[in-house]
Amino acid sequence: MPGSEKFEPRKALLHLYIAVMIDEANRLLKQGIEQYQTYVETKVLTSLQEAMQSWQQALSLCRGSEASIVEGAALGNLGAAYKALGDLPQAIAFYQQHLAIAQRIQDRRGEANALGNLGNAYYILGEDTKAIEYQQQRLAIVRELQDRPGEVQTLSNLGAAYHSLEEQIKAILCFHQSKAIAKELQDVRGEGQALKNLRLAYTALGDLPAARDYQQQYLTIIRELLAAAKADDFISGAKMLGINPSEDFAEADLSGVNLRSANLRNADLNHTNLSSADLTFADLSRGNLSNANLSNACLCNANLRDAHLLHANLTQADLRTKMPRANLTSANLSGANLTSAYLPNANLTNASLTAANLSDADLSGANLSGANFKDAELKRADFKGANVEDALFEGVLGLSEAMKLDLKQRGAIFEED
Repeated sequence: MPGSEKFEPRKALLHLYIAVMIDEANRLLKQGIEQYQTYVETKVLTSLQEAMQSWQQALSLCRGSEASIVEGAALGNLGAAYKALGDLPQAIAFYQQHLAIAQRIQDRRGEANALGNLGNAYYILGEDTKAIEYQQQRLAIVRELQDRPGEVQTLSNLGAAYHSLEEQIKAILCFHQSKAIAKELQDVRGEGQALKNLRLAYTALGDLPAARDYQQQYLTIIRELLAAAKADDFISGAKMLGINPSEDFAEADLSGVNLRSANLRNADLNHTNLSSADLTFADLSRGNLSNANLSNACLCNANLRDAHLLHANLTQADLRTKMPRANLTSANLSGANLTSAYLPNANLTNASLTAANLSDADLSGANLSGANFKDAELKRADFKGANVEDALFEGVLGLSEAMKLDLKQRGAIFEED
C-alpha cells in the first residue's frame, strides 16, 4: 500500500536482540551491586570478585549498543571495585571512561558521579589540587541539577581537600555550607560529619574554643543517631550510621551501652562516659581511655594490653582480665574486682586501690609507687619485681607476715591498727 512501511523481519529481530541484551546487562549491573554490598558488609573478597565479574559481563553486552548509561554505570562500578582493591590508577582509568561516555551522551548525573569519584581517588593519592578541580566541576553540576544531598557530599569532599592543602579558611567555608544544607534537609548524618570536619579545621587553625564547641555539637548528634538506631549490635549500628568508633566516641556519653566483644583497638575514648557499660571480651588494647568514666563497668576478659587509663575512674569495675603494660597512673580502682587480674609491668603510680579485690592478681614488675592499697584483699597476689616504694598497705587482707616484711624492706608503708 502507498505510504506503508515494509515489514523487515531481520530489523525487528535485531531490535529484539538488542532489547534482550540491554535487559540482561541491567540485570547483571544490579546483581553486581548486590554482590558488592555483600563484600562491604562481610569483607569477603570472593563477593567483590563476583561483583566485578558481573559488571564486566554487563560491560561486554553494552559495548557498541544503545545502552550507554548502563555502560557508564558498569565502568564507574568497576572503578569503585578497583578502588576497594587499592588499585587507584586502574580505578581512575575506569572513572575516566565513565566520564567520557557521560559527557558524550550528556548524562549530567553520570558525569557528576564520575567527577566525584575522580576527585576522591586523587584525594586518596594525595593529589589535592586535582581532587579540588574535579570536586569543583561536580559541585557546579549538582547545583545545576538541584541535587541537594549531592551538594552536601561534594562540599564535604571539597572541604577535605582544602583541609589537606592547609587552606583552612576555604575548608571551613565548604564545611559551613555543607552543614547548613544538611540541617535544611534534616540529614543528621551529614550535619554530624560537617561538625566533625569543622572541629578538625578549627583545631588546625589553633582556635581551640571553637573546635571544642563543634566537638560538643558533634557528640550531641552522635547520641541522637545512636538512640534512633536502636541496634542490637552497638558497634555495627554506629558504623552503619557513618560513625567511626575508633575516633568519634571520645567524650561521648555511652553509659550502660552493650559493647560486648567490641573491637575498639587503638580507639580514642578519652573522657568518654562508659559507666555501667558491658565491655566483656571487648578489645581495648592500646586504646586511650585516659580520664574515662568506667565506674561499675564490666571489663571481664576484655583486652587492655598497653591501654592508657591515666586518671580513669574504675571504681567498682569488674577488671578480671589481662592488662599487661597498661598505664593506670592516678587511676581510681576503689572497690574494683581484680581477682586473678594479669597486670605484669603495668603502671599504677599513685593509683587508688582502696578496698579492691586483688586475690591471685599478677602484679609482677608493676610500678606501684605511691599506690593506695588500703583495706584491699591481696591473698596470693604476686608482687615479684614490683616497685612498691611509698605504696600504702594499711589494713590490707591476705598478706603473710613474710610478705609484709619483704614489701616494707622494698619501701612499702604499713600503718597497722
